[in-house]
Amino acid sequence: MIRARGFTLLEILVALTLFAVVGGALLQMFHTGLRTGRIANQHSHAVLLARSKLTELSAFENLRPGSDSGEFDGGFHWRTDLVEVPDLEPTIIPLTQLELTLSVSWGQAGDESSITVKSLLLSHAVGS
Repeated sequence: MIRARGFTLLEILVALTLFAVVGGALLQMFHTGLRTGRIANQHSHAVLLARSKLTELSAFENLRPGSDSGEFDGGFHWRTDLVEVPDLEPTIIPLTQLELTLSVSWGQAGDESSITVKSLLLSHAVGS
């Protein structure tokens, strides 16, 4: 009896099914990797923007308690809250210690992300 060479229809169907299952899993992993990379990129960008804003605020000598907000390019928003911290010890130089809370947020409503940074700043006292 002469046996024909090649694959049977059943073998081809099993191979295609395995290929579809493995291919689907690989595509899902690829998509997850891209999404994770995008989120990490946005988070890193927000940290750099927060650091830039913190440096900008640190340069001012006469900061006052209060809130402010604004927008960076690229859909990033910032908000600052400055609160006066009572001095533990009087100093020769009249300085006010302020607690800064800086938030940078991005994304759309329902899918918004944000980072928050807290720092202490020294400013000339209000009366000086």
